Amino acid sequence: MRKVFLLLFFSVFSLTVLSSCGKGTTPASPGDSTTQTPVTTETVTDYRAMVSVPAGTFTQAESAGDSFSHTISAYYIGKYEVIYDLWYEVRQWALNNGYTFANTGREGSDGTFGAAPTFAKTEPVTYINWRDMIVWCNAYSQMKGKTPVYCSDAAFTTCIKDSTDGDYGNSRNATAGSFDNPYVNWSANGYRLPTEGEWQYAARYKNGTEWTSPDCASGDSAKHDVSTTIGDYCWYSGNALADTHFVGKKLDNDLGIYDMSGNVYEWVWDWSASYPSGPSSDYRGPSLGNYRVFIGGAYNYPTYYQQTGDRTGKFPHIEDSFTGFRLACSGL
Repeated sequence: MRKVFLLLFFSVFSLTVLSSCGKGTTPASPGDSTTQTPVTTETVTDYRAMVSVPAGTFTQAESAGDSFSHTISAYYIGKYEVIYDLWYEVRQWALNNGYTFANTGREGSDGTFGAAPTFAKTEPVTYINWRDMIVWCNAYSQMKGKTPVYCSDAAFTTCIKDSTDGDYGNSRNATAGSFDNPYVNWSANGYRLPTEGEWQYAARYKNGTEWTSPDCASGDSAKHDVSTTIGDYCWYSGNALADTHFVGKKLDNDLGIYDMSGNVYEWVWDWSASYPSGPSSDYRGPSLGNYRVFIGGAYNYPTYYQQTGDRTGKFPHIEDSFTGFRLACSGL
């Protein structure tokens, strides 16, 4: 698949060079020596962009049927899945500032572990675990002058800087303040993982009073198993050719967010558990569990798993080729 991308890249590059003499200016009429106004501009994508999500109340629901009324405070969420280029930049800064990671990460499903970014740098980062993500969020926060969210003490004075698995490579560490059970400064302005509620709220949001069904892919309007447009919104097993893709190449949802279904699954904050039995505000799951929730479907899964209401979980020490993450924060 990477060979295909290389061929496409060089083909596009060659066509761009061959056509560059006539690009960017309006052709002059014979004898017209006046300066022409450029008609094309290059737009640089900001893969760090955060989308403002307004507060509101919706029915958070599993595709399996469990649901509850959930009131969500205003927050920000990443417009794109975290790309390898950003992961690599922040990780390099972090390694020089007292941080240690269990995993180096790689570009999408088949990149080289820990290597400098290549032409595939805007594919989502994969092969990192939940622990790596919260430590990286702390590093990114410090790098940008923000207050880190995940701490080892209740006073929030010491942020967690080490995700190496150690004795917990096959289990979770329930100790308060550990990388599996951190103290969380929810009021801090630093980067963090979205809660499951925040993730689903943004994935299904339409206008604040209407929400797409939890059995649809994010942005789509038809149920996953009958939709004729699901491939317009997500990379899944029917169109991804068994590989991850550059983020932001499918249609966005109503909030302008890309790839909330498909490409890679996304870890969220919550421990996996049944939903609350009644209405809740800013629900963040149980205080402790065995599995952290991941959601949203991936490039190697069929349409069923692209539903915004499909949820599952795995141990926080697991890493693989089809799971990444998206940032959230409480303030900019």
